[in-house]
Amino acid sequence: MKDKLTTLIAGPTDRTKLFRFGSIAPAEYQNFIGKRAGILARYIPQINIIPDDGVPLDIARAYKNSGGENVVGYVPKGGIRKLEKYFQYCDKIEEFDTGWSGLNTCLSLKGDIIVVFGFSPGTLVEVVYTKYHKKYLDRDVPVIIDRTTIDGNMPPELLDELSIRYFSTNDELSKILEGYKK
Repeated sequence: MKDKLTTLIAGPTDRTKLFRFGSIAPAEYQNFIGKRAGILARYIPQINIIPDDGVPLDIARAYKNSGGENVVGYVPKGGIRKLEKYFQYCDKIEEFDTGWSGLNTCLSLKGDIIVVFGFSPGTLVEVVYTKYHKKYLDRDVPVIIDRTTIDGNMPPELLDELSIRYFSTNDELSKILEGYKK
């Protein structure tokens, strides 16, 4: 792909989804986030998030603590006052020239890959919309999903049209990210 990767970090605002549907124990959550973010900091010079309380923001904080270079927070045009308290965890805030629906469907175009840590309705929109980026914009945005944060696999009907890879360990994530840098 290229030397300097940018990734969208996608996941639920409800952290308990990782405990309830994945295999992450609540007592291990911070350690888990720290280790995954450390891998991201090693390979990814910029991560993009929607700066809201939840898994992506936790990854962003740990990413910066692990030496990660740049966190960019995206908000709908006009901003959202409710999110302002989370802006401090971003190096830069950018307005996306759309409302929430445009942000969730097109934010993946601001990066090279999506790394998913758990599912929510918004996360699924971000993932499945990559079909349209590929079909109409000729832009394949690979999706990398942490299997330990979900219950099962994506349905085969979706896998048929999306570029999805799974990982379960830090080593697997490292190997996948290394492969995208080439």
